[in-house]
Amino acid sequence: MQKAKPATCPFCGRLIAPPENLGFQFADFDAGFCECGAVYVSDVTGHNQGAAFMEALILACGGNWELAWELTPEEDYQEYVVEHYDQKSHQIIQETGERSPYRGVLYFLRLADELQGLSAEKIAKLKAERGRQPEGPPPGFTPKRFSRPEAERLLREGKTEELVLHCRYQPLNLRTYQKLLYHADPELRWQAVLLLGRAASEVLKSRPEMIADLVKRLIYASADSAASAWGALETVGEIIRAHPERFGLFVKNLFAFLKYPEYRPAALWALARIGEKEAALIRREPALMLLRFLEDEDPQTRAMAVYACGLIGLKEALPGLEKLRTDPTPVTFFDPENQKLKEVTIASLAQEAISKLS
Repeated sequence: MQKAKPATCPFCGRLIAPPENLGFQFADFDAGFCECGAVYVSDVTGHNQGAAFMEALILACGGNWELAWELTPEEDYQEYVVEHYDQKSHQIIQETGERSPYRGVLYFLRLADELQGLSAEKIAKLKAERGRQPEGPPPGFTPKRFSRPEAERLLREGKTEELVLHCRYQPLNLRTYQKLLYHADPELRWQAVLLLGRAASEVLKSRPEMIADLVKRLIYASADSAASAWGALETVGEIIRAHPERFGLFVKNLFAFLKYPEYRPAALWALARIGEKEAALIRREPALMLLRFLEDEDPQTRAMAVYACGLIGLKEALPGLEKLRTDPTPVTFFDPENQKLKEVTIASLAQEAISKLS
């Protein structure tokens, strides 16, 4: 026997609107705002409550990560989980019996009254950006859907701006560009990583849900041992680097991949790229664990650990880097500045990192 009731806010008792794609959320969840100031996030499976909590917290803070990390539970905000939520009917449905098919949850979070004003302006700005009419293509420009050979040719010719512009107004090009990650030419694959990062930034302006989904799919592909996912973590790093306020939540996922030797070079490169622009985002995680990889038996992992420590600004790495100043091991390194692969030694990378940290 079923008992259904409308979804209401546990803080004020008001009926709430169905959660939706807000167009400015920071992860791939539908969400909404109650009139009392509470934020609610829908987790349709009930298995992602940790991520739903983070989404609710960041939304409540208007994307202000600094504020979010400083808040204390109970004192600065209250949270409440409503179980047995069915998003399709937007009802709370309880069934007699032990195994209810309605396992979705609504995760509610409400900042303390004195804190709500700090985030209200940022939330209003996010909503205003969502309501803004999308900008049309420049006069005389006709967006085109590229084939893989066409995209490859333009990338080889260095016409990145053209590829990015077409993707902005024809977002499905992202799928084509993704296929370049599997190209036989390693330098072209690396160039595709940077292209995807830039193209994703343009698509984000009109289709934020598409980029949130892309980030999740790239992470899932990396975690799937049966999938070919070269460049996936590196691309995630480029997207987070460009938009840390939206996708910084996924830095935790990159750290999780460091447990597995085969993923370490990719995850370290991604963390290095993020840390170059947003070192604080990396330091909120157990950043000092990167030091252990300076002694890794795999040369590529050692090299990427050196690169990461230098760009993130980990002065704690200086003793380990000093030991590597005489490491003559050659490695292949992709320089994102000139978009070229080059042969370097770990010693030269260590010297460069030491110069940055000194």
